[in-house]
Amino acid sequence: MSAGMSMAGLRPEQGPPLAIPASFFLTAPVAVIVAGALLAAQGSSLLLTRFAGTTVALAHLGTVGLMASVMIGALYQMIPVVAGAPVPLVRAAHAVHAGLVLAVAALAWGFASETRVAVVGGAGLLSLVFMLFLGPVALALSRAPVRGPTVAGMRIAVLGLALVVALGVWLGHARGSGVPSPRYASLQLVHLTTGLVIWIGGLIAGVSFQVVPMFYLAPTFPRAVTTTLVSGFGLGLAAMVAAPIARVSPDQVALGALPAALAAWLVHPLATLWMIRRRRRKRPDVSLAFWKAGLVSALGLVPGSVLVVLSDDLRLPVAFAWLALWGWGAMIVHGMLGKIVPFLVWFHRFSKRVGTAPVPSMKQLLPDRLPRIGFWLHLLTLLLGLAAIATGVDVIARVTGLGLCATGAAMFVSVLRPLRHRA
Repeated sequence: MSAGMSMAGLRPEQGPPLAIPASFFLTAPVAVIVAGALLAAQGSSLLLTRFAGTTVALAHLGTVGLMASVMIGALYQMIPVVAGAPVPLVRAAHAVHAGLVLAVAALAWGFASETRVAVVGGAGLLSLVFMLFLGPVALALSRAPVRGPTVAGMRIAVLGLALVVALGVWLGHARGSGVPSPRYASLQLVHLTTGLVIWIGGLIAGVSFQVVPMFYLAPTFPRAVTTTLVSGFGLGLAAMVAAPIARVSPDQVALGALPAALAAWLVHPLATLWMIRRRRRKRPDVSLAFWKAGLVSALGLVPGSVLVVLSDDLRLPVAFAWLALWGWGAMIVHGMLGKIVPFLVWFHRFSKRVGTAPVPSMKQLLPDRLPRIGFWLHLLTLLLGLAAIATGVDVIARVTGLGLCATGAAMFVSVLRPLRHRA
């Protein structure tokens, strides 16, 4: 481990067994590979409109299979370490993991094949999985002795996830029943917006307050910045909670989400890029390339969302979702896996041997060449996907699918390689 890495205020000894976060981190790349195989098989038909069943399947493989899997594993690890509150019934995480895999498989199959039973069953199972996750995690966060922007960000993100799950169950049953509802469009937008901006955006921001200074020796985020971000996410969450009660229109949903969207896609990227630029250690770090690409992608989402609202082009929502999920969220998640997994392996398996026996460094646990290959594959696939959406050329879409498979495989190897090291 780098000698300069700050551990001040952290309690890594309170973290769960390594197998718990590792199981979620290993599952996420598999979802990417499955999504790539689906895109390679179906081609450009998946990228024409967000209403197609196969496109919804692709989106859920990204949002739940990739993003939620990594974020759940990260929360199990970070809440006791950063917030100082162990998660109760932590070994129930194994049931959460198994249920998540089955639910994602059912939803992807159900949406892709238009099988209503699979959609309703997957949505129901996913609700049980998230309740099993949210209960202990929410209890731990409510008891957390540590205060600060990271804990506040995690609390807002978890509350956002609870709303996403509740609306997701309703939407799954509504879609599975085939009975149209006049509220479907508005509630679907609340579901999507809360998932992207509050759950993903809030957690990325909250975690970055801790990991960017820790892993990259960057300055601590100024209090004015963290307060602005937490307030923006809090206001957005309040608006999203109120939206279903007030029966607002889709335009009003978008307006209510504006503070959180600006926090996630403007203030946080600019602030984080500035903190990275001011870091004390100037040596190249491949995971910083992921961060920079993800943050630059985020800056394109504010104008992108305006175009989605103003234009009737059905491809724009697909391009927006692609940039948000694969460009912003997945880029940052992919890069952080290359930092967090070696650190966890080093701590659990080698930290107690420091001073008594030789121990490997984090670079030895995961050489830079593996994440570097993953970065270039990820970036190439991101650009190919945007080109496929813009042109509608089938062969570009299928090559993008193959690129997803390759990127998922590289991600899987980057997670597995450190885990294979034994003390």
